Amino acid sequence: MVAFGSSYAIASLGCSIGPFLAVVVSAFRTGSSPATGIALFVTYAAGMVLVVGIVALAVALADVSLVRALRRAGPVINRLGGALLVVAGLYVAWYGWFEIRVFNNAGTTDPVIDAAARIQTALSGWLSNLGPSAVVIAFAVLLAAAITTAVLVGLKRAETTGVSRDRDMHESR
Repeated sequence: MVAFGSSYAIASLGCSIGPFLAVVVSAFRTGSSPATGIALFVTYAAGMVLVVGIVALAVALADVSLVRALRRAGPVINRLGGALLVVAGLYVAWYGWFEIRVFNNAGTTDPVIDAAARIQTALSGWLSNLGPSAVVIAFAVLLAAAITTAVLVGLKRAETTGVSRDRDMHESR
């Protein structure tokens, strides 16, 4: 578990340091109170702990048949992940090209960038309309579902292991 956590932390640092610095450091630089900055830091850390904790718990309690099924699905998941990375990379390249055009001509518009901005605005507005309490409740429900699933898988695993031990003991007599 320590090795898993350490390697995950090091690997995810490249992806998470940007948003972390943008959120937490900007709170300190904009004149917000230290309590606000500390609260943002704790919230960010709690989110990371939640993700890593659920993944670690799922791996620890995974049923052998589930692991086999995931291994069989691996090639498909890898291809889907690769396709998603290609699409994201194309968008980043397109956005870079757009920024160069904007730098040269301030009146530049782009249908791809405008569509992405509309989607982002719609999602942001939807979350804003829900309010923080609804988002917290949704995350709490997801966390409860993840914990419940992990416990049920663990109980099923213990039950299956206990049954096979009883059967082995009975057959050896």
